[in-house]
Amino acid sequence: MKTLILKINDDYFDKIVSFLELLPKKAVTIAKENDHIKLKEIENDLASAVNDVKKGRTKKIRTIA
Repeated sequence: MKTLILKINDDYFDKIVSFLELLPKKAVTIAKENDHIKLKEIENDLASAVNDVKKGRTKKIRTIA
């Protein structure tokens, strides 16, 4: 199974999800965005930025959005 991330305009979101739900359940898995995964990514970015500063690779910490 391959993963594909789609960014869908709100106007079409319901139509796309309805179509995906018509497909066999084993063919498509709809996963909702997990805040825990985003938090882990931010933690990793912050740790990497602090590590860069400590090792002298940069003097400015990256902006975290």
